[in-house]
Amino acid sequence: MKLKTKVLALSLLTLLLPWSAWKLLQELERYLRETQETALLASARMVAASMPLEFRTELLFAPDRYLVLRPLQRAPSLDGYPDEWPGADQAQQFPSPSGRATLRLLAGSHAGRLYLLVDVEVAATAPPPAGVGELRAAGLALLTRNPRGMNRFTLRPGAPGPLQLRSEGGELGQGEGYWLDTQSGFRVELSLPEGNENTAVSLDIPAPASPPQWLRLVPPWERLSAWLATTVGEGSRAWFVDPEGWVLADSRSGSELRGAAASAPPRTTWLQRLAYRLVADADMQLREEASARPVRLTEDAVSRALAGQEAIGWSQELDTAVVRNTASVPLQLEGMTRGAVVLQSSSEGLLLVTNRALGRLLFTTLVLTVGLAAGLWYFASRLSRRVRRLSGAVSRAMGERLGPEPLPLQSDRDELGDLARNTEKLLRAVADYSQYLQTLAGKLSHELKTPLAITRSSLDNLSSQDLDAESRRFLQRAQEGGERQAAIVRAMSEASRLEAAIEAAEWERVDLAEWVARCVAGYRTVHADRRLELRADEGPLPLHCAPDLLAQALDKLVDNAFSLTGPEDEVTIGIHRAGDHYELAVRNTGSSLPDDFRERLFDSLVSLRAKRGSEPGAGPVHRAPGRGRARGRSQRPQPARGRRRRVPHPFAESVGPNSFGNCR
Repeated sequence: MKLKTKVLALSLLTLLLPWSAWKLLQELERYLRETQETALLASARMVAASMPLEFRTELLFAPDRYLVLRPLQRAPSLDGYPDEWPGADQAQQFPSPSGRATLRLLAGSHAGRLYLLVDVEVAATAPPPAGVGELRAAGLALLTRNPRGMNRFTLRPGAPGPLQLRSEGGELGQGEGYWLDTQSGFRVELSLPEGNENTAVSLDIPAPASPPQWLRLVPPWERLSAWLATTVGEGSRAWFVDPEGWVLADSRSGSELRGAAASAPPRTTWLQRLAYRLVADADMQLREEASARPVRLTEDAVSRALAGQEAIGWSQELDTAVVRNTASVPLQLEGMTRGAVVLQSSSEGLLLVTNRALGRLLFTTLVLTVGLAAGLWYFASRLSRRVRRLSGAVSRAMGERLGPEPLPLQSDRDELGDLARNTEKLLRAVADYSQYLQTLAGKLSHELKTPLAITRSSLDNLSSQDLDAESRRFLQRAQEGGERQAAIVRAMSEASRLEAAIEAAEWERVDLAEWVARCVAGYRTVHADRRLELRADEGPLPLHCAPDLLAQALDKLVDNAFSLTGPEDEVTIGIHRAGDHYELAVRNTGSSLPDDFRERLFDSLVSLRAKRGSEPGAGPVHRAPGRGRARGRSQRPQPARGRRRRVPHPFAESVGPNSFGNCR
């Protein structure tokens, strides 16, 4: 993995910054919500504990069965549809006294008249043969009772449509209504002359011997509503509900509700709401916009309070920025739960403030993350570029020059500057040592010539004397050693002369195939008794090279092949085109080199001959001109550049049976 990639991967740790800020924002949101819950629950406890005695007494003597009589803003149209009724889905449901049907009943008052909306459906437990047709045929019996008397209305129309009502006694005056058939029964919308808190109603499917069950009409408790309005703060709303969840008192008056409706809460996008749910609580209940005049409260917090436990609940509206916190406290009288005090706080700003803080947080952390990642990327790129510069300069200094040029970055004050300065010192020391080794052969050959001449002359003088057989044998061994030392000195002198020849070599463009053919013809003349084969590609093989030096290398390889094999072995010279260069190879059958010797094959003064002759192998101690690789390029010839370096043998890479030693 490259340095830039590593630093970029390391920069991903900066994502911990927005993650930690996100967690901090969640903790802050949780703390604010807990604070609001504690304050709202304390207020609900205070309201429940300080409720006046008159309302507590009224709760103790409340009727067992009653129907909430809600005030209507305007008279509904008598058409059998519940569209104009507020809270139509919160109708009070109870079985008919005869058990043949289920009744869903809504009651309202406007301008002194009583309005009823009755849904009659076939009861699931109704005894047969009860059905929709029989319900319609039986009709509906309505009884009203007040201090002025009791009246009975029997509704049995011949077809759906408007109704004209008149009591059987004829004292209450005329009423009106509308009959509408439904799939499971029928719906009746009625308007009666009088309706107040002293009125009770009873509805049933007419049946023999079925006593009426009265429902007392109970309007909202206005005095309790006024007391709640003076007790709770302006930012909260309070209700008092009975054990069934029906609202008996509301702290908001009609004018306050109209003012609240005029100032609608701001709308939010789905992205803002989703972000808040992720920050606040993914389990927060989503609700439609709350009704301005709720008839019955069915939230979980209210249900738990009516079961005798204090409860807190949060909800969020679907399309607005309103977040509601509901606190419910049960009201215990004589060991029984007679109702519950419900306080609700609507925090329109909580969602907006959280989203605004979240937006700023995400924008800031995103900018910081991107900026930090870009800075790290720039730093890694610059550092990688400097390292590549230094590495390239070191490679060129080691590969092409004995006396390296000054390395880059030496003036820098950081660790790379120290590395560049120390590397230049090391390269100069290596260059000096290499130069010393390169001149060592010439110096030794020059210094050893005089003592070798003295030794040889002394041995020659000694050989002219009369010596016994034993002394003559030792003299002969001394002369052989002297001859071998002289051969070593001559080899080192030849190596020095070869280096000078390389420096002065002339480069020219030749046809390599024709040139190798001429060399093979000469080898066959010298070694007429040996088998020598030529394998070359067809066509001209142009190459820009030093033919004399290449001939010396090929001569050495062929001489090694002939000297290390017997008359029965075959030597093959091959020249082939390989891409944009040529491969010149010498192969021989017979003996092969050990595998562990291939790395030292072209070292100086190294030999594996079984019998060492008088001429030791000097090895390839010369230098190659150009870039140090004798690769013949057919497309781009390489001219001599005057640079020198010590390299392995530039014309042969390996020699062995069944394989070509490449000479490039």
